[in-house]
Amino acid sequence: MGQYKDARERTKAKIESAYWDLMLRNERITVQKIAGKAGIHKSTFYFYYDWVDDVLTEIKERLMNLLVSTIRSDYREKKDFRQVMINMRQMFHDNRKYLIPLVLEQRGGKFAVEYRECIKRHFAEDIGIDYKTGNDVKNEVANCILAGLIEIMLFELSSEIIPDEFTFKIGDGIIRKGVAKTLKDLNIKFGR
Repeated sequence: MGQYKDARERTKAKIESAYWDLMLRNERITVQKIAGKAGIHKSTFYFYYDWVDDVLTEIKERLMNLLVSTIRSDYREKKDFRQVMINMRQMFHDNRKYLIPLVLEQRGGKFAVEYRECIKRHFAEDIGIDYKTGNDVKNEVANCILAGLIEIMLFELSSEIIPDEFTFKIGDGIIRKGVAKTLKDLNIKFGR
């Protein structure tokens, strides 16, 4: 049974790789082109997917599930955010061929927004930023700050140069020194 599962996974990986290559080259993606690049028959493609868009949908679902499981780890429950960031960096590194175009370059459209929104919700909860205060100006300021922090974090996570320890120190410094003081000056709730 394990060999069959492994063979299925290898075939799906070939299909995904072929799809991704065509997408990055901005080529028109068809089942015939995917099958040709993957070295499979068109019927094999249809065994796994109904249509070409299903490949990208599956990639996005996997990436979102991976993000959520990485964020909601036991480390987060223990408030070990340093380890959460290290795990996020590793997850980003392992999936950078998808995350750079889909999230950082925002070629994922709605997915890029949803990915950032997921991070924003968890990030706001962890650092104690209330961005639903009932005051439109305060809400917008908090949203602006969170959006900036998320962009910084995504850039750090995608970096192949910045060491883990620097990522943690940058994030910790921004949150504890920059954001806390800024939000306090604006009389926006920060911390628990």
